[in-house]
Amino acid sequence: MEGVRGLVGCKTELRFRQKDPPELLELQLEPRGQLHPDCYPPELPPPCDVCGRFKLTLPDEPILDAASLPTDRDVFRVGNFATVMVGTERFKEAVQRLELEGITFRELPTR
Repeated sequence: MEGVRGLVGCKTELRFRQKDPPELLELQLEPRGQLHPDCYPPELPPPCDVCGRFKLTLPDEPILDAASLPTDRDVFRVGNFATVMVGTERFKEAVQRLELEGITFRELPTR
């Protein structure tokens, strides 16, 4: 998307049976940034020995750790909750300008 920083398209691993399959790309959104420590319970469970993740659920009101947020990209995944994608105002404006569907936005506080 024009003006959006940090987007990397990767070929999909899909297989099609038709003669001239469409060339599809998926976004590679790297984990950057973290939730603020106030989002964690006082006693953290031990992390996974393999991946280092904590067995936690996403808080109802997540807060981003401002010091951990990247400044070189407009969309990324939260490092300690990789299912959460964060976009900047620039990303939101590009999505709205292009009239893309299926994306909802929610403002997240930082601390």
